[in-house]
Amino acid sequence: MSDDNSFSMLLNRWDIDQIKDLIGYFWMQRGKTDSIPDKTSGRNRKIIDFWRRVFNRLNNIELSDNDKFILSNLAKLTVFLPVINNENFDWFILSAQYVHFDFNSPFFIEYLDVLKDKGDKIKSAKYVGKIFLKMLEKFTPSYDQEHIRSIVEYLYDAKDKESKVLASGICNIYGSRGNDFLRDIYEKNRNMSI
Repeated sequence: MSDDNSFSMLLNRWDIDQIKDLIGYFWMQRGKTDSIPDKTSGRNRKIIDFWRRVFNRLNNIELSDNDKFILSNLAKLTVFLPVINNENFDWFILSAQYVHFDFNSPFFIEYLDVLKDKGDKIKSAKYVGKIFLKMLEKFTPSYDQEHIRSIVEYLYDAKDKESKVLASGICNIYGSRGNDFLRDIYEKNRNMSI
């Protein structure tokens, strides 16, 4: 039976535990030889196709808590993406709101930090900033501060007006919620002209 048929059967049954198990299996493959170095491998294309299909099922519907857990777990598959683009940006936006449901935010933030350096710098900065702000609408992750700081510095370093606004927005939200670990970055960049 092909992977396509297996995915279809699994998605038609919509057994939450089986879907989470499959996502967990995919995620465990991240250290295999064809995962990180070659993000265009056949296995990675299948993983990305699976994510696309789950997104298509969950996009624009009222989500149950189980659906939110699935979206949280899907965020771990970010490790298999070569770049953030117009299509998968929507996947990120949907998952970002729920990455805290199964404590996947540290992985998600780490993988965003890696992806920020892929592709066109200004486009990437805008994507990452918007994704991060979407996540902040629902909760305020404070782990891992190193990756969060790296993302905010990257947004400021993009030397783009919109990216600066996104970076300052992130800093302001953290500050307003009692988290001052971005204050020095904000202070250094707030008067920067673009």
